[in-house]
Amino acid sequence: MKTLNGIPESMLIPLAARAVETDHSEPIINDPYSKTIFEQLDYPFATITQAPSSQIGISIRTFILDRVVKYFIEHTKHPLIINIGSGLDTRYKRLKLDDVPWFDIDVPEAIEVRAPFFPETRYHKMIAKSMLDFDWIGQVKQNPIYHESQDILFIFEGILMYFDEATNTMLLEKISEAFKDHNLLFAIEHCSKTIANHTKNHKSVSQLKSHPPFKYGYNTLRQLNAIKPSQLEVACEFNYFDYFSHRWGAFGLFRFIPFLKHRFNNKIVLMMN
Repeated sequence: MKTLNGIPESMLIPLAARAVETDHSEPIINDPYSKTIFEQLDYPFATITQAPSSQIGISIRTFILDRVVKYFIEHTKHPLIINIGSGLDTRYKRLKLDDVPWFDIDVPEAIEVRAPFFPETRYHKMIAKSMLDFDWIGQVKQNPIYHESQDILFIFEGILMYFDEATNTMLLEKISEAFKDHNLLFAIEHCSKTIANHTKNHKSVSQLKSHPPFKYGYNTLRQLNAIKPSQLEVACEFNYFDYFSHRWGAFGLFRFIPFLKHRFNNKIVLMMN
């Protein structure tokens, strides 16, 4: 496998988590294709598969985002989904979305690893660009699967915590402006500010060879509103502690204590224009 450094290496963590979860006696998600990829890649996965809380969190975020995607498709006449920082995400295949226009966007070295497992189809396309290289916007708009009547769902899963506040704001503003003539929905994973300040203690990320640091997180929605582009409104927030409490053990009690709930887990935020 091509050597991955920095943020691209982190894409191996959710792959491993989904593969391990699939073998659980009562899995939160079932993802046999992640297991197939996991078994074929040459990487010392043992270093990042010994963190139960991280694996549970990733499985729950997968569960939540799967539901968001299915709801969006069911309630949208002309959907388009743009998955930014796609890594080795299997959602398009797992949910059998063969007739849904879908772009997976990631840096070239990540797409190089991804491409052998996900051949492009009529509706499923990949763009090998950094999300901060905004040429990808033109490539989306020039592709035949894009048209101006579509509603667009942007997915940011396990990516924006690696970038600072200014970059988060600039990125969302740029995308919102470029696609302002569409109805837009953003499904974004954020970690807490507490977690962002302690990447070295993260049970999985700290074990990566390249140790990419978290740079942004928020504890309360008020903090998120301070950096959110004005053209976007927060629709709802899904905290991982609110799901599958029996799997969290003692951590499951944090859902009853707002101070701890807000500071010791990740969440999915939905924003719309």
